[in-house]
Amino acid sequence: MTFIKLYEESFRKNFDLPAMADYGSGKTFTYGEVAKEIAKLHILFKECKINPGDKISVIGKNSSRWCIAHLATVTYGAVVVPILHDFNANDVQHIINHAADAIWETLTEEEIPGIKGIISLTGFRLLFRQEGENIDKTMAGLDEIFAAKYPDGFRPEDVNYSNQPDDELVVLNYTSGTTGFSKGVMISGRNLSGNMTFAHNHICLKRGDRMLSFLPLAHTYGAAFDFLYALTEGVETTFLGKTPAPKVLLKAFEEVQPEVVISVPLIFEKIYKNMIIPMLNKRPIHWALNLPLLDTQIYTQIRKKLIHALGGKVRQVIVGGAPFNSEVEDFFLKIKFPVSVGYGMTECAPLISFSTCADFI
Repeated sequence: MTFIKLYEESFRKNFDLPAMADYGSGKTFTYGEVAKEIAKLHILFKECKINPGDKISVIGKNSSRWCIAHLATVTYGAVVVPILHDFNANDVQHIINHAADAIWETLTEEEIPGIKGIISLTGFRLLFRQEGENIDKTMAGLDEIFAAKYPDGFRPEDVNYSNQPDDELVVLNYTSGTTGFSKGVMISGRNLSGNMTFAHNHICLKRGDRMLSFLPLAHTYGAAFDFLYALTEGVETTFLGKTPAPKVLLKAFEEVQPEVVISVPLIFEKIYKNMIIPMLNKRPIHWALNLPLLDTQIYTQIRKKLIHALGGKVRQVIVGGAPFNSEVEDFFLKIKFPVSVGYGMTECAPLISFSTCADFI
């Protein structure tokens, strides 16, 4: 099965299950609702004469609408160009001119003459159209066109996506460059389907589970596992959509109660420094850790507190995106905390190696 067809199968199979939500919004999209929004965007793309292989840029904070736009592009057979929302205007305009078609309202449209239009992800409003384009008329009549195409309503069997082979380009990913403008990495469907297959065999997610996403989706790490992989398994992902400060994260973990947490090392290094080290430095605890049996009981209680802090249902924590402090990693393994460490790079979409945790809990 090709990468694109994974989503056709998942949307049909999980049509009535919750798929994604924006934290604090009260709005949850089912898989069927996501598929319906994608179908509307496919109509818009076709009416705007966007062809398979054309490029569409997506920029903004993590959100359900961001993911819908991303998936609509890929399943149409076009190439998605995700851009970090905190890139400066010069970088964004360079990427658009180098690669793409549609972008954000704060840019200077005259500096990116190749685009057909700019559509807001928040309100699905047309912000700009190139002279001669009829995007505004198409958007105004989109609901009527959709209703005419699906007179019996949008059903699971109506989910039909591109037959594009896996060796075709799917994502053109730009990361922040160390010198000059960032350069695009070409990612094919086969790159991504390989990551999806590995994740299916090594990440402890199953249909109906929940995730809390707080990594940037414009990077391959967050996109591949918080978003793209989760949607192939029938998982519900809640997008934090704000800076993952410790207090914000702990409150969100409590409310979402995820089964798997995907993170960068810094989050858990802070938890270790601020939550665990003060506990270990207490004199009675420090004394007890030198006694057989007592040390095991203390480590068990620390592990339970960590699981509780992450919402109480976590089966696996995956850390990657930067080197993991060896002292922190060794301690988590000592207390049998279910942590896995991955290493990757954008060019590999992204996974290169992965240390699977034992089934500790």
